[in-house]
Amino acid sequence: MFLDLIGSGVTGANFVIISLAYLIVIVLSLSLHEFGHAFAAVRSGDNTPKVTGRLSLNPMRHMDVIGLICCAFFGFGWARPVQINPSNFRNIKKGLVWTSLAGVIVNLILAFLGYGLYEATLLIQSNNYFVLFLQVFFSCLSRINLCLLVFNLLPIYPLDGFKIVEATTKYNNSYVQFMYRYGSLILVAVVFVFDGLLLRLINLIEIPIKLFWQLIF
Repeated sequence: MFLDLIGSGVTGANFVIISLAYLIVIVLSLSLHEFGHAFAAVRSGDNTPKVTGRLSLNPMRHMDVIGLICCAFFGFGWARPVQINPSNFRNIKKGLVWTSLAGVIVNLILAFLGYGLYEATLLIQSNNYFVLFLQVFFSCLSRINLCLLVFNLLPIYPLDGFKIVEATTKYNNSYVQFMYRYGSLILVAVVFVFDGLLLRLINLIEIPIKLFWQLIF
């Protein structure tokens, strides 16, 4: 995030390159995450995302200005949620599960490809700014999408992980009721108190991805 970058002492062209790569990755990752939700919903029988213009790769359709600023400066942000109508799904439970999973599946693919492309750029025998941009871009693409993957799979309201739990358990059970009541507070605590635990989980998931690509390169 920009606050960390400012405190790191990076200046000049390097600061601009790293900031630009980081910002582009955030916009790209959040937009594709939401597009994944929209695509899965439409494929499951609900045309609401298509009607509301969310079945689009245009970042402007998905970005929330406040969420983007928070993500850029504080490492925690959001895009505009994709509106769906589960009653339109051919199979409501399957539709809800796949729509919820689609965003994090996109993040996993981006993280996997991002690290592979990062390893590839390390083979380039050049130190120019464009190569630096590519290295920072692909490194951020992998890391940020791993963060989005882990974070969104937490079974806490209103995250995707919670929606999966809600769709696959008894209707309006005690856990779901509890999360609707206290989920937002728990989420804040996780972000600001248990962030170290999240980072360890992210690092753990990153290990097999790194090992795969390092075997190739």
